[in-house]
Amino acid sequence: MIGIEGLVFPKCRLCPRQCGVDRNKYRGLCKTKNELEMASYNLHFGEEPPISGINGSGTIFFAGCNLSCVYCQNYPISQLKSAYRQVSTDELAGIMIKLQKRGAHNINLVTPSHFVHLICNSIDKARTQGLNIPIVYNTSSYDREDVVLYLEKYVDIYLADLKYTDSSLSKSLSGVSDYFEIATKALLTMYKTKGALKVKKGIAISGLLIRHLILPGHLDNTIKALEWIENNLPKVPVSLMSQYFPAYRALKFKDINRKLQKIEYNKVLSYLNRTQIDGFIQDYCNNS
Repeated sequence: MIGIEGLVFPKCRLCPRQCGVDRNKYRGLCKTKNELEMASYNLHFGEEPPISGINGSGTIFFAGCNLSCVYCQNYPISQLKSAYRQVSTDELAGIMIKLQKRGAHNINLVTPSHFVHLICNSIDKARTQGLNIPIVYNTSSYDREDVVLYLEKYVDIYLADLKYTDSSLSKSLSGVSDYFEIATKALLTMYKTKGALKVKKGIAISGLLIRHLILPGHLDNTIKALEWIENNLPKVPVSLMSQYFPAYRALKFKDINRKLQKIEYNKVLSYLNRTQIDGFIQDYCNNS
């Protein structure tokens, strides 16, 4: 088993990009140093039903990201870092306890991959203070396999993307050509350590739930992603999302400079209905 700190110092190799930056002095490709940078925290009611439940998910948004998605809907936080504040591991532990006291069903860590070592430290501290609700690791799945293994004792639920199956598409839109290779290894490890999503009285308590955002003009990417999930992750639910809109730099890319069309979404649903995949389907809305 790895020592998580050993992947950060003196040269950061914490995520698959392994940029080798000394984050005590400089910002890595994730745009962050060796300090927790949090954009916001609150009860969130817009996640999948077993995650948000009735009381909400105790969601903590971190700044920065180890990907560079040109269509990122959270780009002010993840790419531009226009609003965030530094917090200590003690402060983050206190925030987790505060969210639990407000009735959160879980602690939902959004874009945590580049802060894993610090987040785990905070979870340790929060648990000594009485934290006992599930930890949700809300990730792009661009995570190291050995880091996911390390997280087994920290994370209860993985809310994990499978964005791409094509290396040229992931390179063009997110800046990495090895996304599918890395993400599928990570997902298989998440499944190995936690299994499929387990729900008790309507609330998720452990396991893996996969999200996939349908990109306009790239239905083959979606079909191949669903096919891989069905063949490799039996009984893992999928959250299929139709909410794409051309945010951030997406208008500069001809293949994704528009919203998803209803006919495209219906084609995906038609394929999904022929599979054994269960999960959550987002209502189609164009707002145009």
